Amino acid sequence: MSWLAHPLAVRLRNLGRIAGVNRWLAGLLAGPGYEASFERAVLASVQRGDRVWDVGANVGLYTLKLLEATGAEGRVYAFEPSPVNRARLATAVGERANAVVVPLALGDRDDSMKFEQGRDELGATSRLLDASMDGIDVRVARGDSLVAAGEVAAPNVIKIDVEGFELDVLRGLGGVLRSPSLRAIGIEVHFGILHERGIADAPRQLERLLGEAGYRCAWTDPSHVIASRAAP
Repeated sequence: MSWLAHPLAVRLRNLGRIAGVNRWLAGLLAGPGYEASFERAVLASVQRGDRVWDVGANVGLYTLKLLEATGAEGRVYAFEPSPVNRARLATAVGERANAVVVPLALGDRDDSMKFEQGRDELGATSRLLDASMDGIDVRVARGDSLVAAGEVAAPNVIKIDVEGFELDVLRGLGGVLRSPSLRAIGIEVHFGILHERGIADAPRQLERLLGEAGYRCAWTDPSHVIASRAAP
């Protein structure tokens, strides 16, 4: 287990959030523009011709870069449940034959869930909601179910940014995670939302799940982890 996922570190992080110092500490530990390290690591894991899943594609900022990395012979599946974000995503990818916009959220079950549109300019804080909350209905599916049904192709690389539902996504990928064709998974871990959902130990669960599937986890900064398949 990495120190960032240790229960004591998570508790200290929650206290830092209450005190309002986490953003300052993140900049101190990882430097300005810290997410750039995560972006470079994700893109470096992509090869020409790859099938890539962009889970929580939002308006396509990562999708477009992943399309460049895979080339015309590859394919990027951009998962986005928000109708508002998805309209902008579809405009961004245009008529690219190697882009597939998938109008749903990945999760740990095949169902529908409530969803809230983010109020920020890009809708980046849009998120699924727990059952007791109000929102619009969106389709949720396990990644394994979609692959088995032929709705999407199994991935070589996955990028996940789903506002506190990252563990749910991984739990729906049991078979996908164990596929030898999947080399790397990049995840933004939303500690604050996970704490609000009552699963503050999710980072530890996430690392354990990935480790059991044969991956090694490396944190590029305090909020982003890259899981790479360990050499046999």
